[in-house]
Parts: sequence; structure tokens; C-alpha cells
Amino acid sequence: MILVTGATGKIGRELILDLSARQTPFRALVRSMETVRVFEARGLHAVQGDLERPDTYGAALSDVQTVFLLTAPSSDSVAMERKFLTACKSMGIERVVRVSAVGANPWASSALLRNHGRAEAQLEDSGLHWTILRPTIFMQNLVPFIGPTVSAESTLYAPAGAALMPWVDTRDIAAVAGAVLTAKGHEGLVYEITGPESLSYTHVAEGLSTMLGRQIRYVNVPDGAARQSMVSMGISPWLAEGMITLYHLFKVNGATAMVLETVERLTGRAPRRLMAYLKENEAAFRSPQYVEVRRR
Repeated sequence: MILVTGATGKIGRELILDLSARQTPFRALVRSMETVRVFEARGLHAVQGDLERPDTYGAALSDVQTVFLLTAPSSDSVAMERKFLTACKSMGIERVVRVSAVGANPWASSALLRNHGRAEAQLEDSGLHWTILRPTIFMQNLVPFIGPTVSAESTLYAPAGAALMPWVDTRDIAAVAGAVLTAKGHEGLVYEITGPESLSYTHVAEGLSTMLGRQIRYVNVPDGAARQSMVSMGISPWLAEGMITLYHLFKVNGATAMVLETVERLTGRAPRRLMAYLKENEAAFRSPQYVEVRRR
């Protein structure tokens, strides 16, 4: 049995589809009974619990052998994960597959990447078998972040300069996770996960211009304006700062622009391209009232 945390997020919801297609037994950890009922109506196994509530760990981990660990970025996530890993060890969990981030490092200047690095280190020291997944920047962030301004102003804004980024589709991250979770031989390994091409926001604007038949501009905005915009969207100041420093990483570290073959090597198929994702969600860039498309 696999416990899937972060089951309603961008990666988790795709992983559930992947594991279901593989007919692999799993249990989704969700916060509310309402969500439990939604999952059960779909014929999926779910349990109410919260990584911030150690009293829920027992029910979540009962009869589980492998944990897919995906936590929401926050200033206290490392301490929370430490408590959860202690529970995993005490309940005989065999392996933890953790989602981290490109550039994770315990000594990074970015608090976001520093937390990921520290969480990786404590997992490695936990005595549990482990595998770490380090995806790069998500394609699925584009619709919520730039869809409204592209549709309304024919402009996209980001504090990324000319940085090249190997955008990855969260469906491909989930496919890699599914492959790792359902096979042996991945213990003690770190997999960096990228898309098939490194593109800047200028390239994104050019692709959108071709698709929409009108000129889309890219405006490189100052960090302060980007931070204010993210916070106004409901993103915590801590996470907004972390996302901005992630853009800094791409701007100054050419290694982060490398395209890797992880997706194809572990799943047997090529990763999805950015233009395919944009085309799937074309309506989001034409109308401010959008719903992101999810296709397999």
C-alpha cells in the first residue's frame, strides 16, 4: 500500500490517476471528510488527516509500506516532516519518495531551496529507504500566473529576465513518481526532472503570439512588483519570496537550464512540450474566465 500525500495538488492529483491506471493499491491523505467522500465516490481510497497533525499519522500510515511525501512549502515544513518521518520509522514504513525542487541545498540563500535541502538531508539520515525527485519549474504554473494578463492585456509579467528554464509538465513528474513508487532499484537515488527544452518567458510569449494570432509581450518586472502581485493572489509572503529567488537561480546558474532524459528513461516516453500544454489551455489565454484543462 502506498500513502499519497499532497493528493489534491498539481502533482498529487496526476499521481493518483497514474497509480489507478497501474492498478496499484494506494491511499490518499486529504484534510477534510468532504474530500474523502469525493474520492470514495470515484472509487478511490482516502483517509482524513493532516501532516500538521501528528495525531492523524497512525490511521494514515496503517498497513502502508511506501510513502509519497509532498508537503506544501512553508517556513516550518522541515520540522513538520521530521515528526512525520519519526512516525514512519516507528510504524515500519519501508520507503519514502519525496518531492523536492531543482537547486535544493541546505546552504542555499533561498529559504525555499534551503528548506528543501534540509528536508532532503533529514530524510537521508532517517534510516528509511528513500528516493528524491527534484522537478524544475512547472508548466501548470503558467495558466494561473499569466493567463489573466495575457487574455486581458496581451502581456505576461515575470521577474525572470532572459533566464532559460526546462519547463516540465506535472503529468510527467507524476509519471516518474509512479514508475519509482511501483518498482525497486530506486533507493538512495536523486532524480532531477525536466521537460524536453529550455525556454525563456520571451519564448513563451512568442509561442502564445503564434497560437493566439496576436502579439503577446513579455515584461520583465522588478522583484518587488512580482512579490506584491503574488501576495495579492493569495500566496504567502514567504512562498512569494521563495518563488522569486527560484527565478534568481535560473538567471545566474546555467546548469539549471540543462535538459535531462529522466522522464523518457523512467517512463519510456518523451516528456510533453510547452507548446502542447499551452494549446491544451488555449481558452485560458483568450478569456479571463478559465478552467485549466487536465488531459492524460
